[in-house]
Amino acid sequence: MRASPLFVLALSGLSLLGQAARITTFRQWIGGQEVGGASVEVREAAGLAEVRSREWMALSRMGQEIKQEVLETATRRPDGQLSFTWRLSLSAEPFEGKATWSPREPGVLLLQPSQGPALRKEIPVGAVLWPEELETRLRSAARHRRTLDATSFSFPLQQWGSLHLEPKGPAPLPGFPDAVRFQGEEREGSMASKVEVWISPTAGELKRQGEVGGMQVLTQRMELPPPQATGSLGAGFFERTLLTLPPHPFLPWIPDLTLHAEGPLPKLPEDAQQRPLPQGRWRLRRAAQPTAAEASQLPGSGRPAPEDARYLAPSSLVQFQDPAFEGLVRRMALPPGLPRWELARRVTSFVFEWITEKDYTVGFASALEVCHTPRGDCTEHGVLAVALLRRLGVPARGVTGWVGLGEVLGLHFWVEVRLENRWVPIDPTFDQAPASALRIKLGDTDLADLGSVQWEGVANDFSQTRWIPEREGGRTWKDAITIHGDTVSAPGGIQLRLPGGRWSLLKGELRLRSGEGGPWRLQATTRPWEAQLTGAQRLAGPNSLRTGWWRQDLRTLWMDLGQGRWLQVEGVSDREAYDLLDQLMAATSES
Repeated sequence: MRASPLFVLALSGLSLLGQAARITTFRQWIGGQEVGGASVEVREAAGLAEVRSREWMALSRMGQEIKQEVLETATRRPDGQLSFTWRLSLSAEPFEGKATWSPREPGVLLLQPSQGPALRKEIPVGAVLWPEELETRLRSAARHRRTLDATSFSFPLQQWGSLHLEPKGPAPLPGFPDAVRFQGEEREGSMASKVEVWISPTAGELKRQGEVGGMQVLTQRMELPPPQATGSLGAGFFERTLLTLPPHPFLPWIPDLTLHAEGPLPKLPEDAQQRPLPQGRWRLRRAAQPTAAEASQLPGSGRPAPEDARYLAPSSLVQFQDPAFEGLVRRMALPPGLPRWELARRVTSFVFEWITEKDYTVGFASALEVCHTPRGDCTEHGVLAVALLRRLGVPARGVTGWVGLGEVLGLHFWVEVRLENRWVPIDPTFDQAPASALRIKLGDTDLADLGSVQWEGVANDFSQTRWIPEREGGRTWKDAITIHGDTVSAPGGIQLRLPGGRWSLLKGELRLRSGEGGPWRLQATTRPWEAQLTGAQRLAGPNSLRTGWWRQDLRTLWMDLGQGRWLQVEGVSDREAYDLLDQLMAATSES
């Protein structure tokens, strides 16, 4: 039984309900914590055979639980025709569909997702479609102690995967004295991972062990004793993928920086925002503002250019042709004739505001679901933004990678739009256009299907690598911020000044005092969302008319400095908040 720890793949619906079933059940652990399991039921009668499989998983994510389930049915008729149905539940509205294969056209698999166009998939030579055939091959490999190579199809991810196993010799397990241990590699799309599998010639697959995000993944038969308890994880799977960063009060505003990688260096794409340097270093930059030609480029209309076609196409993830999207476009109240970049900026802000429930309970929702239910995290922001942009004629794609926020480098998903001959990153999760500089891009996706997102690859490629900031602009990281009198500065034209103010910087924490108050803690931040502003008052400086939000219970002020820049000030009273809005002077290179 092959399991996918991030997008749980499993097998649904049976018609031979009156027949006795052969049932095999598995349990699954990640990092020593039991998270789910799987079951496979096989029924046969009068030449008709059905295989019903189910996998389920519950993962902790930032204190919230994500539940995932996949159901799939494979049916074989007496004439050899195969049919499949699948249902993948990662959010409120599942991804589902049907597929068929006929001996009359043996080289083609026909798929019909419930949302999205019909697909024809060419079948590789020797590939396995019927689940029981793969089980037969596993048993035969164990019986004859020979190498196994098998290719099979993941219906929920709509892509081919492969398994390569080499026998390593007998390895008896409790209740299965004939078990043989294999080592090898399994591949889903372009992602490969090492795996160990224990197979019985008489009972089939017993146990499978691999790794994701630096943690061991174990799936084994219900009959086997559970692994020895290792104590509570303390943090969920996703928390354990986070990397720490040295604190920096201006992190979202930094225009460029250099990171040094310690450990295995994953293969990263190169572009204007991400370039390799010698000795495992990478230079990261915020995308340049559009040139005059780019800023005036209009959205596409009619038949798209070949290079843009896949980034303007609908799919089961971005169903922008649904009438519901017309309602969202009307809500945006866009003036006619807007160029691509202005549309990208407006979509970025609109999606940020539309998704009011920013939580981590949604595994992965389609753009249509987010259109109906504005809830989710970075993936929901990203797919909705891509759908709206494509509907408006702007080529757009998703990006997987890691982003620096506060003192954390974590998994993230954002968006790129094409302007002239380059792709420009935007981030609707944080309302940034262009997006901030400290983000490590692993790959991009046209969002044609779930398999193209490759979340597991993002976790695997970075699980053993530590990223250390070395330089900010032309200065070393620790010396980049300077204080001169009542002014604090950083490379890239970043500057804050309070007449008569006194600044201090200790271990990356920036504080400010004035003649009337303080100390206050200041930190550049992303735009605050609705839940953060619950109970907040909207304020404006009496003279400057600069606006912000102040929460009395938190004694926190969020100052809007313009051009997508926000400053968070902690420990302020309402009077001090008014004074800071009026008196604090701010500048960056974009001012």
